[in-house]
Amino acid sequence: MRKEFQKSQSNKQLIHLLLSICVLFAGLFLVTISGVSEQAPDYSLKYEASERTEKCFAAIREARLARGLPISKETDVNETGLIGSDYSFITTTLGDLPAKRTTTNPNMAAIIVDMMDQLSLTAGDRIAVNCSGSFPALNTAVLCAADTLGLDPIVISSFGASSHGANDPDFTWLDMEHELYSRGLIGHKSSYFSIGGNLDIGTEMPDEIVQSITKRIEGYGYPLIYDEDLKHNILSRYALYNSGKPVKCFINVGGNDASFGDSIVMVHAAGGILTELSEHDNSTGLVQLFLADDIPVIHLLNIKSIAADYQMPFDPVPLPDVGEGSVYYETRYSKPLICVFLLISIVLLSRLYFAKNKTLQ
Repeated sequence: MRKEFQKSQSNKQLIHLLLSICVLFAGLFLVTISGVSEQAPDYSLKYEASERTEKCFAAIREARLARGLPISKETDVNETGLIGSDYSFITTTLGDLPAKRTTTNPNMAAIIVDMMDQLSLTAGDRIAVNCSGSFPALNTAVLCAADTLGLDPIVISSFGASSHGANDPDFTWLDMEHELYSRGLIGHKSSYFSIGGNLDIGTEMPDEIVQSITKRIEGYGYPLIYDEDLKHNILSRYALYNSGKPVKCFINVGGNDASFGDSIVMVHAAGGILTELSEHDNSTGLVQLFLADDIPVIHLLNIKSIAADYQMPFDPVPLPDVGEGSVYYETRYSKPLICVFLLISIVLLSRLYFAKNKTLQ
């Protein structure tokens, strides 16, 4: 009789357990479908940053055409004027064309604002920015995001660029930036510039091309950083970044040698916010130096991972309008419904627990 009683109780417990699981799954389903998409709290800032970026992109395209420089419809399928050629005299490394085209989406600025908000950056905060010519669209988006949030960036840029970046010797990233600053479309420009490329001194570039570009950029009023010792170059930059008020964040755009030093890890790191050093990375690039000082880094190089994290279309044709994308919205769920099913879950699991104990007695 006792065995039959225990078997009956076990069956009841099993039915109770299955019923509890069904109720819990039903609750999860109902809570999920109750989700409502709403504008993110910083929607207006994200929209403004992207709108600024779109205006800058249009100005760069206009300036390119005014210089008589063609736009390749084959590679620059959206005809942005922000996509360079396969190769030029200032091309440094191979670049990923779809990734470059992805960054010409002006809503990248909203993603950068989102990262800045995650780090609680507020108006007046000093940020250090290191840009290469590889991602002119991203460089622009960073400057527009910083302007929108009222941040205080100190920027150092190099003009060398990977393939399909700003690699036209007659229209480098610094030419683009100077154009935007002269038109009043951005509130800050680079405080210093370097050549970029191998060892940040362009050893792979023809001397006459380097000298011509350097002379033109110095004519805009940009001071040149040139140091044949890369480690000393990095430490000098680090000192420049930290010469004023405390830096709250370091933003790296592209793969300038000064950013990573001799690291073989950082080039493959996922894009986005970094807060700690890799245990396998002991080099002394700017990224590592800032992380070692517990200063967060926004790493903008692996575009595919960033696009995936923010559900942004990769290599879109045509480009999305400003304000399009999940970065502008948050899903909110019914709190009363969550509380009801949490309470039901507690009751069901409690009954199951006490019933089991009673059987054991």
